[in-house]
Amino acid sequence: MTTPDPGGDARFWAQLDMVNAALPAGLRAVAGPEGAAPGSAVEPAYAELDGHVLVRAQDLERAGNMVADLPGEADPRVVWPPEDDAGRVSVRRLYVGDRGARLVADTLGGQRVPATPVHLVSVAGVNLCPGDEPVPSSGPVLPAPGPRDAGAGVRVTVLDTGLVPGYLDHPWLAAGSGDPAIPAVEGDVTDEVADGVIGPYTGHGTFVAGVLRSTAPAADVRVHRTFPYAGAVPEDELGLAIRDALATHGWPDIVSLSAGTRSRDAAALLGLADFMAELTLHPETVLVAAAGNDGGTDPFWPAAYAAEPVNASGDLVVSVGALREDGQGRACFSNHGGWVTVYAPGERLVNAFASGTYTYGYPHSTSCRHSDTPLYAGCTCVAAAKAGDTATFTGLARWSGTSFATPIVAGLIAARMSEAGISSRQAAAELVSGRLSVPDLSGYLR
Repeated sequence: MTTPDPGGDARFWAQLDMVNAALPAGLRAVAGPEGAAPGSAVEPAYAELDGHVLVRAQDLERAGNMVADLPGEADPRVVWPPEDDAGRVSVRRLYVGDRGARLVADTLGGQRVPATPVHLVSVAGVNLCPGDEPVPSSGPVLPAPGPRDAGAGVRVTVLDTGLVPGYLDHPWLAAGSGDPAIPAVEGDVTDEVADGVIGPYTGHGTFVAGVLRSTAPAADVRVHRTFPYAGAVPEDELGLAIRDALATHGWPDIVSLSAGTRSRDAAALLGLADFMAELTLHPETVLVAAAGNDGGTDPFWPAAYAAEPVNASGDLVVSVGALREDGQGRACFSNHGGWVTVYAPGERLVNAFASGTYTYGYPHSTSCRHSDTPLYAGCTCVAAAKAGDTATFTGLARWSGTSFATPIVAGLIAARMSEAGISSRQAAAELVSGRLSVPDLSGYLR
């Protein structure tokens, strides 16, 4: 069903429709904060699962009893995690029925029982600026490839939408010809192009991997499909999926995560608590996370962990904002604030994508959603395509977002590691302190 009367946040409501169409039966995402609705003056900031809350396992019995005393038809019950995984996670997803997640969270919180809605974490976030959807390109590939051996011996895990079939046709993603120091990118080939039609967010993981390998051509990159529902996933499922991926293939030097969400009351995501706790136990690993494309200062998780006590050393989490095309400032869509660690080029990069036809699904825009007029010449908030337009891609795209600034930073850390023989945390510390600089790509961008 298409949401009627989308109002000024049409892109959010269109995206929410896509997520709901992809979610498993019985789950439905709704907008937050309270009052956000099509045509409302309340701007939607995030999406959450309707009728579900997260509580810690030790609070479950007390929370269940309290919820049962609230008005509502359905008995509260645990619906996640699966029984086999219950001993591995410290949170439980509690179905609370028509009582509403916000009412339950407020009631439990008033009784000192921490409870939060179940946020949807997405490769797009919400309210992504109406530009930039991908547009066809013939190159050049950006960033310009670094030294051939940059990143050699460095293991990078990309958490994203997976890889498109045939991604190894791009030579910078394939193994180096006769050079064992340059392995092929590996991972979950799941971004299918059905009957030559490219779906929304298909190719996102491939593009991220391409940017990373352009920055660090010899890095050992593995891409996981951790956002299966139109580029989104509930926060608790993501937390376990990350830990499963890393346990299966070993904790890498760098985790590159081009996804996130704002949250209710700007609070850290309870569903990622176990992953963050485990990350602190792996001094060999640094998390590089996108700061998000909302054009504001509200914390975007998990990138916002960069400003939390868990990152007191400054080298556990690196949050990445995007620079505009000419390198002269922040891109119109990029989040910003004291919790953003570093900025890297993120506007109109060109890299690996799917081949096929793509239909634009978002409204045409002639102004920036953050201003009545474009914030600067060429501002990517101005969308040339309009809903229903189609384009044909032949394996390359031009795309913008903090999603793509993130793998530049991950690649820079990898390249510095191999160059200096230092750890990922040491390389991240050099980047944060300014001893390792972000390259100026403005002369290459088109």
